[in-house]
Amino acid sequence: MVSATVGTNGAAAGHKSRAQAQGLMRAQIAGFLRGCDNVAVVIYGPYPPCKGRSRWRLQVVDAATGHKKSVTAASLEAALALKEVLRREVQRHVPVTLHQVLEPYLAHKATRTGPRWLHLLGLRLRMFLPDVPVGQLSPERAERLYEAETRRVARFGVVKAATHQAVLRNTKEFFRWLIKKNLATSNPFERVEPIGKPNAGKDQPRETDARTLDQVLLREAEGGDEGALALLLQVYLGLRSSEVLGLRVEAVERGGEKVTVVRGKTKNATRALELYPVVAALLWKHCQGRPGDERVFAANRAEQPNPDWMRKRLHRFCKLAGLRPYCPHALRGLHSTLALASGATTHHVAASLGHASFSTTARHYADASTLDNARNRRLASVLSQEGDGLSRAVQALSEEERGRLLVLLRGKRG
Repeated sequence: MVSATVGTNGAAAGHKSRAQAQGLMRAQIAGFLRGCDNVAVVIYGPYPPCKGRSRWRLQVVDAATGHKKSVTAASLEAALALKEVLRREVQRHVPVTLHQVLEPYLAHKATRTGPRWLHLLGLRLRMFLPDVPVGQLSPERAERLYEAETRRVARFGVVKAATHQAVLRNTKEFFRWLIKKNLATSNPFERVEPIGKPNAGKDQPRETDARTLDQVLLREAEGGDEGALALLLQVYLGLRSSEVLGLRVEAVERGGEKVTVVRGKTKNATRALELYPVVAALLWKHCQGRPGDERVFAANRAEQPNPDWMRKRLHRFCKLAGLRPYCPHALRGLHSTLALASGATTHHVAASLGHASFSTTARHYADASTLDNARNRRLASVLSQEGDGLSRAVQALSEEERGRLLVLLRGKRG
C-alpha cells in the first residue's frame, strides 16, 4: 500500500516534470516564431544522437530568413511525440493573413451596404492587397503598392485617378477597422497620399435638354415603360442606379409620394424621400397588387440587374429626345443642380443624395455655376432684409460690382 502510494507519487512527479519541460519548450518556440517573417516554418528530424551526445534532435527552420531553433528528446519515441507537439505549436502561431481577415470585414460591411457594392469592394481589396500576414505590410511597401496601382493597365487603359484613389480610401478604411478590432496595430496606408486629380462629376444635360428628356420619360412612363419610370426616380430623387434597381415594393408608401432607401453604398444611403406627385402616381400604379418583398423594377429577372440596365434605357430615351447619350449617374448631378437652383439648402441636397456632407455633392454632382448663383441669391435675400434702400442700391450694381461686394462680405465673415 505504501509502495503503491510512493509509486503513484513518483509517476505524478514525472508527469509534472514532463509538463514543465513541454511548457518551457512551448515558450521558447513561441518566442522563436514571433521573430519569423514568414509562415513557411518547417520541422526537420528527428536526427539520431551524434558522437558524444545522447539525445535525439529536432530542428525548426524559418525558410524565408534561415532562422533555426533546435530541441532535443531522450529517445526516438519521445522525439516523434515532441515533433507532433511542435507541429501543433507552429500551426497555432501561424499569423492570420489580409485575405483571411477580409472575410469578417465584408461581413461587417454587409450590415450597412448592398450586395453589389459589397462584391465590388471585396474584388477591389483582394486584387490590391497581397495575401500576407496582417502585421507584415510595412508603410514603405504600402506606398509601393499604391504607386503600382496608379500605373496598372485595366480594360480601358491605365486606371483613372478616381479609381485608384477610391481603392486607397477603401484600404485605409479596412485597416482602421482592423485596428479597432485589435487585428492590426497600425495602418501602413495612413500616410499614403492620393496621386493625381480625378475628373469631378459627369456631364449633365442643360436645363432645356433636361425638360425635353423629362417630357419623353413622362410620356413613356405613362405608356407603361418601367425603364422610363426608373429613370424618373433617379431624376426626381437623386438615387444611385443600384438604389433604384434595389427598391422593394414595400418601400413605396403614401400613394407613391414616400420612397425609402433601406440599404445602399454607404451608411448615409438609408433615407426616406418625397417624390413629385405626378411621378408618385405612376410609381404607385406600377406597384399595386404586388408582393411587398418584390423588386419594383426588373422583377421578371431572377437577380437584380446591374446598373447597365439603366444606362441602356437612358441612351434609348436620349435618342428619342434628340439628345446625345448621357450617363445615368449624370441624372444624380442633374437632381442636385436643379434642387439648388430651386432654393434647396446644401444640407438637404447632400442628404437627398445619401452623402455625409455637401463637399462630396459639390465636388462630383452639383454644377459650380448653380452653387455661385445660389450664394448670390442668399446674399441678395440677406441684404434685402436690411431695408428697401439698401436693396435698391444692391440691385443697381453691375454684375461685376455685386461679385466684388460678395467677395468683400465673405472676407469679413471669415
